[in-house]
Amino acid sequence: MASQASADRVAEFRGHVTALNRQFYEWCTRQLERKPDLFWSNGMHDYLLHTARIRREFQDLLGSDHNEGTSTPLGGSSPSHGIRPVKYEPQLQLMPISYSKTVHFIRHGEGFHNVGLNNQDAHLTPRGWEQAHALGRHMSLTTPCSGVQLVVVSPMMRALETAAGVFGEPLEEGGVAGAADDGAWTGAAAMEANSPMDPFAAPVRLMAAQTAEKNVRTAHSAAAARPGVLYVCHELCRERLGLSHCDRRRPRSAAALSFPGVDFSLVQAEEDAAWTGKKVESETAVARRGQKFLQWIMARPETNIAVVSHAAFLWFTLACFGNECARPVSERLQRWYENAEMRTVVLSDGGGMGTPDLTWFPGGETLSDPQRAFSETH
Repeated sequence: MASQASADRVAEFRGHVTALNRQFYEWCTRQLERKPDLFWSNGMHDYLLHTARIRREFQDLLGSDHNEGTSTPLGGSSPSHGIRPVKYEPQLQLMPISYSKTVHFIRHGEGFHNVGLNNQDAHLTPRGWEQAHALGRHMSLTTPCSGVQLVVVSPMMRALETAAGVFGEPLEEGGVAGAADDGAWTGAAAMEANSPMDPFAAPVRLMAAQTAEKNVRTAHSAAAARPGVLYVCHELCRERLGLSHCDRRRPRSAAALSFPGVDFSLVQAEEDAAWTGKKVESETAVARRGQKFLQWIMARPETNIAVVSHAAFLWFTLACFGNECARPVSERLQRWYENAEMRTVVLSDGGGMGTPDLTWFPGGETLSDPQRAFSETH
């Protein structure tokens, strides 16, 4: 009976996959006959969601079937550990270190919108704060996560609070920079005060203390910025614009008052003019916004960067990468983010955008002139 049930389940799964492939083929044909630029539309979104649902439901069948090149049938025994699947050939790449950065992509912790409350610019739930603190402990003990130089955060409250929970430190009252109540401590002033060039400066208040409001906001103490770490808010990594009020940000001045240690200078508008509540941002628009954001990341001087963002933004941005790689690699990049999940990647640019390579030594004639060698490399 058990074997028959297993066979029936495999047959059901194959039926789903066949129907999904037929749906995808028919949809692609229609799209290409109309306009190629319509390829990323709601139809693709529905297809991806359907695919994700099937993967979750039949995870037991997919767990050992990571490559079509293996001889293991669906539902069969997994291959022995340590044996490379037939089609998993190495895909090695080399890139000068000055053209690459380590980026830690983080989704915000659980917000009140994740538990069914459509609050405007939703805050973290108590569980969301716990998730953020747990991730912070993990990162502080893990290399290279402990060496973050720049934290880039979405302007949404749940992302800002997650950044404070992960990268903030306990705040000792008294002698704290940025404690003014008028909200004037923002932008370049906060960044300058927390400069890595002045390790003896007074701690910068990253986040002001907040009180609890039932089903709206969780009480939390104030947090200090980590010494030498810069905190920058950027609208390019905000969540996909849609109909939900949770994705409408509050005025810039209000966010800056709550997070005086964050540089809000890249958030140009006081009010959220991007969110209308009448239109869903297309997948193409989100992906393009993500590409623009990654180009901005590559232009930064820092090489170890954390990004605190949102599930849909991360999904549509990272889905543009890894399609040429083996399935475990592409799925690690492209799968949906859980609350407070972090994945670390190496972002590189073979087109030539990079930072000065402080590790490079020219050799040759300069070896006879150490001072010249130093000046040429630095």
